[in-house]
Amino acid sequence: MNSNPPPAGKRKRGIALTANGLRRLNQAIQAAEVAEHEGKRFTAEELSQRVGVSTSTLSRLWTSKAGVDRRSLTLLFNAFNLILLESDWQPVGDEADILGLPPWVETASLRTAPSPYPSGPVPLDSDRYIHRPGIDDRALQEILQPGCVIRIKAPSGFGKTSLLLRLLQQAKQQGYHTVAIDLQQADTETLGQPHAFLRWLCVVLCHKLTCGISLDQYWDELLGSKLSTTLYVREAILATLERPLVLVFNEVERIFEHPETAKSLLPLLRSWHEEAQHDEVWQRLRLVVAYSTDAYLPLDINQSPFNVGLPLTLPPLTRAQVETLAQTYAVTWNEPDGDRLLALLDGNPTLINLALYHLHQGMAVADLLRSAASSEGIYRNHLQRLLAQLNANPHWLEQIRPLVQPDAIAATDATPRILLDPILAYKLEGMGLIQPTPQGWQLSCKLYQAYLQTYLFNP
Repeated sequence: MNSNPPPAGKRKRGIALTANGLRRLNQAIQAAEVAEHEGKRFTAEELSQRVGVSTSTLSRLWTSKAGVDRRSLTLLFNAFNLILLESDWQPVGDEADILGLPPWVETASLRTAPSPYPSGPVPLDSDRYIHRPGIDDRALQEILQPGCVIRIKAPSGFGKTSLLLRLLQQAKQQGYHTVAIDLQQADTETLGQPHAFLRWLCVVLCHKLTCGISLDQYWDELLGSKLSTTLYVREAILATLERPLVLVFNEVERIFEHPETAKSLLPLLRSWHEEAQHDEVWQRLRLVVAYSTDAYLPLDINQSPFNVGLPLTLPPLTRAQVETLAQTYAVTWNEPDGDRLLALLDGNPTLINLALYHLHQGMAVADLLRSAASSEGIYRNHLQRLLAQLNANPHWLEQIRPLVQPDAIAATDATPRILLDPILAYKLEGMGLIQPTPQGWQLSCKLYQAYLQTYLFNP
């Protein structure tokens, strides 16, 4: 038997996982972590003991810095009840991108925790929150300023609530008191009655801060509900607090549908901000208002809090941000497919996350793109809800036809500017269906246009 090592030029260079093999292995490991490990990730040492190979071999496998022998890869697959297929591996080549990864993907990040279905705000401990430095950092700094007002505007699904969670966390870390009021939780009957709504607001504040002072001590019908609310907030709440109070109003656009209540609440918020310019008690209050649209405001501009304070608009995700998010899902695609996906979704965070989730689960990019705007695609529930809202309001259809079928007006107007009734624009922007541009309103993304062209005007 010849015990001499093979010549250097003929040394085996090993094999590495293909994208398909990596996907299969990650899914099997994640399933085992959920079933056997309470959803916690296996450590490198635990994986090494389970598989029977060294941690350094596993490290080479995950980072793809060098090939591993086929036996090690077979042991790894067998440890998670998988059979190593020919499509799962490939010989190590001379290029660094062994798995065919685009340059923006860090191979060290390919092992990810089990992916929950993307729904609702991004949890505080999630690595899938995309930090927007020009927005998040300004908001986190501004919340420390006495008497501040922060206005956060974005369509539904663009991350308002996720940012609010982080603002509230920052405030708590500073030792501030915090109260978050979601106007979706207010009954429609209460929203429709200004006096009842302001009483409701005071009761909610007292309950969440356990202030223990009866509202009836300050409520005086002769003074009126606005002054009674102001006195109660100042004397019974702010004056009793040793630390600042961050008061967050989410889904503020709900109040726009009740003009009389809007004319009571919104000027009141502005007056509290103005009082803070000379009153130390009011300086303890930091206001944050979040809303999806201000296309329709039933207020004189001088009464509105929507032209004071720090305005922040959450934009669509940039390509770089989408690429960063894709890393957390261990998703790869070739550049043309990535371009097509970004063009279709226009950086909508909710739609992007849903796409990445399904790609992470093994769906092919080509299949996702082919079916995206159909009633069988991954967006079917979302798109059907939008369609149902439009069909329930047939008087909207002719106004929005130029948005869905812009080619129909291009022949008669070289530079068409699409305008909408302010109340309709408020409704559609609040749904996230349209967005303002210098050329007027337009649909928020090509996905909506493709779907509505097929199912709204050509059912």
